[in-house]
Amino acid sequence: MADPSSKPPKIGFLGGTFDPIHCGHELILKQAIREFDLECLLLCPAFQAPLRDSPPLFTPAQRLEMASLMATDHPRTTVFDYEIKHEKTSYTWNTIQEVKSLNPHAKIYLLIGYDQFLQLPKWKFLRELSKEVHFVVFARGQSHPIPSHSFDLSFTLMNNSLISVSSTLIRENIQKGKSIKGMVPDAIHSYLQNNHLLTNSTLL
Repeated sequence: MADPSSKPPKIGFLGGTFDPIHCGHELILKQAIREFDLECLLLCPAFQAPLRDSPPLFTPAQRLEMASLMATDHPRTTVFDYEIKHEKTSYTWNTIQEVKSLNPHAKIYLLIGYDQFLQLPKWKFLRELSKEVHFVVFARGQSHPIPSHSFDLSFTLMNNSLISVSSTLIRENIQKGKSIKGMVPDAIHSYLQNNHLLTNSTLL
């Protein structure tokens, strides 16, 4: 039986298409683990993000493998394969319910980008979700205004370094045959190279 006087475990959750996972994700997960003293951070690749229309460039299996490589390189980070395993679009609320069922006493820190923070009113089950998690909001730049819908939420705006890379830019470079060196961790670049997912010019 858990000691009622003990503090609940703190678990971070970073979901996304991860198409592909990149150095910006790595920067955020490292900072979140450090700043919030997370016991564990879950990387959860989406099978298909609810608010995204276009299909991912990489397959679910490939995106899961890349997330696993990222987790392997970082203590207190692990992959949560719930959404890909079920092979269907899953709302964050549903996935967090699964996390809570496995960790009933945990405090959940849900990491989202500022762009998603602005879109929260479009999320399904936002009211229910807001009672279960503390939002940790990161951005690619600084000095972002706080939207009016956020005042009923428990959240922290993370003062993270400028993120100059995105999955969209990486996909564009790959499709144009441009280099993605420095945009993804070495282990991810090696995976893409070894699985013939890069053209010759992107290997540079």
